[in-house]
Amino acid sequence: MCRLCASGTGRVRGIMFGITIILFAIFCLLIIFIQNNRHKEKIYEKIKSINGTVISIERSGIFSDIGPFMVVGKGRTIYRIEYKVGNEIKEGWVRFGGFFGPDWRL
Repeated sequence: MCRLCASGTGRVRGIMFGITIILFAIFCLLIIFIQNNRHKEKIYEKIKSINGTVISIERSGIFSDIGPFMVVGKGRTIYRIEYKVGNEIKEGWVRFGGFFGPDWRL
């Protein structure tokens, strides 16, 4: 095998590895975006089921407020919900990612 062919193979492998990493990162971001949208859809459905309207939804971060939940494990997402039922504005919390489905605190 000539030197020119050998150096080209290494370069192609490097480019393929880079493309693979970029595609994997895009895939992960897409999954996060889809999951976030599904959570918001479930929140809107739940609030609508109690004849309310959503005012705001805030996703809690790792080091931010975890609301009424004592333990937050890896892979669990907490949202703070401000909603209106009748003339009353209320605050609710939901934790997604548990074994038994979402944990609602409305």
